[in-house]
Amino acid sequence: MWILPLYPILNSDDLDLLISRYTEDIGKDDSQLRQGDFEKNISLMTFYMVMALGAINTSNTIQQICKQSGQKALLDFSVGRPSPTSLCTRVLQLIDYNSHILRPSVGFIRVFLLISIYSSFGPIGSSQWQLAGFTMRMAVEIGLHCTPEASDLSDEAKDQRNRVFWTIYAIEISLAYNLGRPSSIGDDHIASTLPKSTNENLSSLHHVRHRQIQSRIVAQIYGITNSTRKMSVEKKQLLILDLQRDLDEWQVNIPVDSQYEVAYPYSYWNRLYHGTTFVLHRPSPLCPHPSAQSLERCITSAGSYIDDVLTILRLNKIPLPWMLVQGVLFAGLTMVVTVRTGLHQLLSHVEASFLLIDLQSWVRNCSICLAIMNERLQEEELMSKLDSQYELLANDTLKLVSSTMTSQAGTICPESSASATNIENDLETEQGLNMDTSYSSMSFREEYDYFEMFRDFLGQDPTETFWNMFPNEMNMAADIDPGKTSSNIL
Repeated sequence: MWILPLYPILNSDDLDLLISRYTEDIGKDDSQLRQGDFEKNISLMTFYMVMALGAINTSNTIQQICKQSGQKALLDFSVGRPSPTSLCTRVLQLIDYNSHILRPSVGFIRVFLLISIYSSFGPIGSSQWQLAGFTMRMAVEIGLHCTPEASDLSDEAKDQRNRVFWTIYAIEISLAYNLGRPSSIGDDHIASTLPKSTNENLSSLHHVRHRQIQSRIVAQIYGITNSTRKMSVEKKQLLILDLQRDLDEWQVNIPVDSQYEVAYPYSYWNRLYHGTTFVLHRPSPLCPHPSAQSLERCITSAGSYIDDVLTILRLNKIPLPWMLVQGVLFAGLTMVVTVRTGLHQLLSHVEASFLLIDLQSWVRNCSICLAIMNERLQEEELMSKLDSQYELLANDTLKLVSSTMTSQAGTICPESSASATNIENDLETEQGLNMDTSYSSMSFREEYDYFEMFRDFLGQDPTETFWNMFPNEMNMAADIDPGKTSSNIL
């Protein structure tokens, strides 16, 4: 339920084989396992990791199954059962027992992939990124990134290699995308074919195709030394249009059966679409000063992403992997920062209701999402501070928007000392706002630097990420020539 809809790493036959091999070893102690053969121990590791993933999602699984069956109490789970930590620890013990014979192989790589998926339910993504990168390098070492034309392998074995490789790819690209870091291998070096399409893996293959689009966005829009930087404005517009067209086509082709999927319903795939769209249209190295149309689309998609997460949080107690929490904060910050840096462009392009009604609704919903997540992740000290800090930034932004829209002929409405400072310093210019100047008089520091707190949670060190979340890091000068901005990027 929590693996196959996203990753083609395992199929039903694989799971049946794992169960069969596990039952053969019931009753064996550790000394017998140490002396067991390599492949059998790899199967046991895989089995325990599958069980650990199930255990970490037990309450959600029971809730979803009961909802499907219409029963309040489907099974009696009052008896003791292994914890996800104990199951994962068992895998680490087996790795230790077999360390003298372990070598890169499809089975061993699969174990590391499952550990990586398991770690996604923790609070920090950098360790998962390192693990995924290590796994990708093992895969390249044994040639999983290529599909050999001449090989003695059976079709089933070839397909298994492809399924493992594209699972690594999907995991690593999603991590690179969320953390703003390059992946281990570029698409130009991949010659592995996609796994054979079956009714069972339609969703996971669609997930891989989405990560391929994200990989292109990372390389072509956010690449540091990419040839696209030298393109004309018109060609840059066409590149963004092409990527958006691919995204739109991907959304249209979301598998119909996903609407019946319990763990990853249609809303999940739609959230991937909006989460990628707002990243495509926000200020980027390729297009640091997007058009008003792109700014509007960026904000709208970020708002749609937040609305969807809020609906899910209210209706279901879904798992909260760090990437979902990070995604909400990323979308919320993107909205308010984009409004502040592109307010003059937006005022001349959108209806007043967009800024006064829609934006306020999205900002409020983001705060609600963070509050709910804070309640469910009470052990995370940093998370508990984000809600109030985001409120401060969002409220000042909304005051800034309101003051600007109601001011006449350069008259400044001093809604607050913060917003007054913002307006005096920034709104006299024709293009954009300077965040660094805007916040020069704000007393938002507690134990952390105001923006540093957001960076800590997002896992984004300014020297390690290409996202450059805040304008003072993007060199968004306030005196940009409006004629140099891109136009009509939809």
